[in-house]
Amino acid sequence: MKYWIKVFFIVCLPILLTAQPKDQGRLMRALKVAQSDSASFNINMYLSYYYEEIITDSSIYFADQAFLIAQRNNHEQDEAAALNSKGYGLLTLGKYREALACLLHAHKFLEEPGNENGKWCTDSRLLLLSINHQMFGNLMIATENPVQAIFHFKEAIRIGEEIKDSFRINMGNESIIAEYAALGKFDSALIFAKRAEELLLPITRQKYGGWICLDVGNVYFKLGNTTLAKQKYYEGLMISVKYNNQLTLCDIYDALAKLYLSEMQKDSSLYYALQTVDHVSILSYKADLANNMGTAYENLYLSYKLNNQFDSAFKYQGLALIVKDSLNKIRIKNLADFQNLSFSEELRLQNLEKEKVVYQAKIRTYALLSGIIICILIAFLLYRNNRSSRKANELLQTQKKEIEVQKKNVEEALVELKSTQSQLIQSEKMASLGELTAGIAHEIQNPLNFVNNFSEVSNELIDEMKEEFKKGETEEGFAIADDIKQNLEKILHHGKRADAIVKGMLQHSQASTGKNEPTNINALCDEYLRLSYHGLRAKDKDFNATMKTDFDERIGNINIIPQNIGRVLLNLYNNAFYAVCEKKKQQTENYEPTVSI
Repeated sequence: MKYWIKVFFIVCLPILLTAQPKDQGRLMRALKVAQSDSASFNINMYLSYYYEEIITDSSIYFADQAFLIAQRNNHEQDEAAALNSKGYGLLTLGKYREALACLLHAHKFLEEPGNENGKWCTDSRLLLLSINHQMFGNLMIATENPVQAIFHFKEAIRIGEEIKDSFRINMGNESIIAEYAALGKFDSALIFAKRAEELLLPITRQKYGGWICLDVGNVYFKLGNTTLAKQKYYEGLMISVKYNNQLTLCDIYDALAKLYLSEMQKDSSLYYALQTVDHVSILSYKADLANNMGTAYENLYLSYKLNNQFDSAFKYQGLALIVKDSLNKIRIKNLADFQNLSFSEELRLQNLEKEKVVYQAKIRTYALLSGIIICILIAFLLYRNNRSSRKANELLQTQKKEIEVQKKNVEEALVELKSTQSQLIQSEKMASLGELTAGIAHEIQNPLNFVNNFSEVSNELIDEMKEEFKKGETEEGFAIADDIKQNLEKILHHGKRADAIVKGMLQHSQASTGKNEPTNINALCDEYLRLSYHGLRAKDKDFNATMKTDFDERIGNINIIPQNIGRVLLNLYNNAFYAVCEKKKQQTENYEPTVSI
């Protein structure tokens, strides 16, 4: 996929929160005519995100489509993004095991850096990892593990701070409020609430402003400060109504109903309880909202009871018992308390209406069935909670062991690969050294010939100088001495030349230090050019070519690894000489093989 398109999607995701329903119609049409996988992936991801708070099944569907596209193109980060979105949808539907599998799969893609090219690629992985921890935190909330939820939310915040993403920092701070409140750490909850409100961006306020106000209001409510609680609830209510956030609106209505029940305000509690039922009914396809519906019916029961409307109270008492599907101990305790209230209400109604024997019999039967259902429900919830926790722990342990085994195998393979690489490099050096042998022999022979010739001439000049001094011709003797000195300087020059050739050969055959050294690149290029030429001449006496060089002396020394660059140059020269030689065989006699550097 085109990298810039993915970057655009990641950066502009918060802006897309303001999209209107008509935009979704345009996107659906664009999806049908999309010409590339990159466009299809991004449209599917946006639609999945858009529907996650509206139609969960649609959100999961589009996440699945995005995952298939990413998997087909072998783009692991894109797969992780789709799995994060799907995991959130499954969590919303109460399918905790499936959600855990999705999030673990995504985490496996994201926890290791992998092959990353550039800062954008790294930041996109870390952004997805922050979202992954956020989803894990939500899962821990649903499975009643606030300590682990706080850990994952803090990880999401830490990563958000690392990549300087205000949106992820804000979401982590917001999510952690309710968990500290659940643990009774209200001071910590208020600290994170203040951070969340300070970091709330104008664009994200539209979707999450009401949610934050709700959590802050809940903290104040638990602290007994109903005045501040109401203030935050109504502030969140206005935001949620303005931006049509139905899910948060349901929770705020539920919170207001509970608050007014605690204050024994029967009209207000009944009004908000009815509002809760109406709005939850709109979103009743969500499995987790079944629990909201249960609390909504319970609020209605308590509100009707407060208004002395016992028929309606008893009706919603039964409905609440049927739909409530809570897994935590607090909710189970509420179910038990609810059972006691139902029996007490039954006795009171029997005393008031003794003449209605038939009606009282139905009430007793219904109450007895309610008690049985409650006991069965509590037993089932305890059993399912225990089984789910055990399976989740087993799955986590299995995943952990698999990850450790894979990590160990990768480390062993890396060690073996490095060893093999070192052996291959040394073999390549020795092979290229063999190609250089003939050229080196020729290069050494030239300075040695000069040394031998100048030595013989110098020896003869010494004899002549002695004769001149014997004759008393000192001026001629000193002139001969100057010639001898020049010959000795030439001998020294060609001796050093031979020494440099030998050192270069030894350096070429030795293992590279891997460190850069100041090197005259012109001299290095010229030396290997002649070595390559003479090496090929030694193999083929008929081979001949013209060499032209045009070196820029202003370059001076540069920092390189001479052995490595020498091998590169040797391969290039050998290929060049081979090419012009082959061309000479195919061309007319007028063609002159020439290699220019």
